[in-house]
Amino acid sequence: IRNTTFSKHWLFSTLMKLIEEVEKENDNKESEEGQNDFSVDVDEELQTELCKLWDMSMNSEVVQFLNEFKAVEIFVGIIGKSQAPRVTEICIGILGNMACDSEVCVTMSENEKVRKMVLLLLDNSDPQTLNETTRFLYTSLSNPAAREEWIRAINEAENIQEHINFIFQSSTNSDLLRNTAEFLDVLLDVDEELCQKWATPLLIQSMLEAFKQIGCKHSTALETYLHIFQLMSTTETGVESLVECADSLCPPLMKYLGILCEDEIVGLEGREAALASALSVLNVIFTSHDDTATMLLKDERLLRIFLKILEPLMPYIQKINDESLSETKPDTATSAGECAKGDNIESNQEPTISTKDETKEEDLDGETDESDEDEMSEKSKQLMMMLYQVLQGFTFDFLFSIHMAMTEEDEEEKEKTSTECSNQHKNLFTYMNESVSRVRLNYFIATLKDAANDTFNPVDTMKTAATKFQLDRLERIIKSVEEGRYVHRENSNDNGT
Repeated sequence: IRNTTFSKHWLFSTLMKLIEEVEKENDNKESEEGQNDFSVDVDEELQTELCKLWDMSMNSEVVQFLNEFKAVEIFVGIIGKSQAPRVTEICIGILGNMACDSEVCVTMSENEKVRKMVLLLLDNSDPQTLNETTRFLYTSLSNPAAREEWIRAINEAENIQEHINFIFQSSTNSDLLRNTAEFLDVLLDVDEELCQKWATPLLIQSMLEAFKQIGCKHSTALETYLHIFQLMSTTETGVESLVECADSLCPPLMKYLGILCEDEIVGLEGREAALASALSVLNVIFTSHDDTATMLLKDERLLRIFLKILEPLMPYIQKINDESLSETKPDTATSAGECAKGDNIESNQEPTISTKDETKEEDLDGETDESDEDEMSEKSKQLMMMLYQVLQGFTFDFLFSIHMAMTEEDEEEKEKTSTECSNQHKNLFTYMNESVSRVRLNYFIATLKDAANDTFNPVDTMKTAATKFQLDRLERIIKSVEEGRYVHRENSNDNGT
């Protein structure tokens, strides 16, 4: 086959051997009732040949030959008859590789036998087979021309969500947990009704079990889980479910953010989407669950996370805004972070958080086209602006909650509960006054300034607290930011960290 070292004859011969082996297996099965499925497998020589075919199926010309040879029907038939787990794994793995070809993927999506067979495999107990099955489903749902048939089949099938829950709850296979999450992520991303329907407390708790397996350190798998939670937060039932699971969900989210913020300077590149997802979900719970809001307001961790992320983020935002300002007329220029509110996203539209990696296409000589570099640069800008938007919204809600509590304190005057709340808020503002560097406060206050609207200006709450608690340094810095005077770390006389 052109550029490959294998012939059509070899492919034909290997498929025939497989068919004969499965037929032989079924003949033997009739006289061996009660045999355990996992005790059956083909000989090592045939497995080796099948693995070669599996590797070859990544080649587009081999895929075309397999398609012409009706290999899809052959593999579906073999999977239906075989009791050999490795044969099933290899066959669905080959079909998964074939699905990377857009036309073949569409053809398979239109085949009812393929759809039924693949969805039935989600009930398989072999981790390797499940791994390849979820990979196949992710590939098929990622194809816009093929996904509608799969969405319809998933909606019509029974127990699909139960199978997914079981995998999350019981699997310790990291590849399977990652592939299942990627399949679920793309499914909920392309079908809003299904996202609304499936956003249940049971699914969230099941995912949190998987969360324990993959750990709280940043990874592509963890990023996918965070994005699924964020997708749920865009639906009414999803918000209700997230709030119901708040006590279980908030600790790992805070742990993830805390780990990322352990370094003196937080590395943002490649983590923007995950950070935005985690903060977005926390924000939804914060504004919908009083106990969580109270808990997050009591300690300095969340505030410290805001400050630590804004420090490396704001220079990116300022650079993006400077580039935007250079393309606008003087009379339409915006302030330091204002374009983050509307320039990239339409009014009243939620920011879209995407975790999908876009691979650069390369020229035949292996060099990346300049237009691809520009596109990736633009994507990076969008991710940074998206993260900034999420932080703007969360810090706004954070200060608004403090504002409401302080207003209530003033009305209650000297009641005991008021004194406790006052001390709690005083500790937060005292921390900013005594322990936070000027540059971090500059960025935090500038973000609040950009987040202000006609109804509420969070900077006013900062000023009120600084005056109320006699925090002179904080009061001076707020005034400087409001006047547009920024003192950076290298020329600041403050000793805050």
